Amino acid sequence: MPPNTDRCDGVYNCMTHRVPLIVAAFAAVGLFAQEKPAFDVASVKPATRGGSDFRTYPGGRLHIANLPLDVIIRQAYAVKHYQLTGGPSWLHTDEFDIEAKAVGEPSRAQMMAMLQTLLADRFQLKVHRETREQNIYALTVAKNGPKLTPSTAAEFFIRLDRNTPRELPGVDYTIAGQKATLAQIAEGLGDNQLDRPVLDRTGIPGEFDFKLRYAIDDNPDTGPSIFAAIQEQLGLKLEAARGPVAILVIEKAEKPSGN
Repeated sequence: MPPNTDRCDGVYNCMTHRVPLIVAAFAAVGLFAQEKPAFDVASVKPATRGGSDFRTYPGGRLHIANLPLDVIIRQAYAVKHYQLTGGPSWLHTDEFDIEAKAVGEPSRAQMMAMLQTLLADRFQLKVHRETREQNIYALTVAKNGPKLTPSTAAEFFIRLDRNTPRELPGVDYTIAGQKATLAQIAEGLGDNQLDRPVLDRTGIPGEFDFKLRYAIDDNPDTGPSIFAAIQEQLGLKLEAARGPVAILVIEKAEKPSGN
């Protein structure tokens, strides 16, 4: 006799009742996992002549002009140049124009997640994250002690300004900030003119206002190098060291075909 199909009192009956539900549940999970944030429409083309730009606008619009893929990837994944490795050489030379539009009013973070999806779709980009022991700079206290101004500001910022006129070689800069911890100052230094991250090892707590003027070479006519300026103006110093660095590894990237 066939097993009772009205009650779940046997293996057959349990399976006949539950398998469809299990399959449906896994199908729903699979469909959910496949849903990635994406732009509604997007165009990717080789760059035309013009200035470089990377900008998000209200209304979910992304505009990228005349930028190589490595710069676009760094923006999409919020990593610095020293945190990106791997991939073909054309990532640094071939430039692209991207126009994309999302539905609604997504935040910049949401749009960068959409850009990641776009790069995976159009450039077949595959990446993974890992931590590597690499060369860093350690920010430490100089011999004569720190020259730091405790902050009374209400808001935090760190800003890089170019002092040299645009028509001349860019050799003279100012990094200024307020309400910044030493860890934030270290990160700001690593973002500008240095080929490796800077980690705070001063052990100094608190928030500070600061201004650092330096040049990309140690020419008396243009100003001190960033290494000399940090010691002279902030009473701190940069020391070569080793430390853990979060890295984004490019496994695969292909040039886009068509639009």
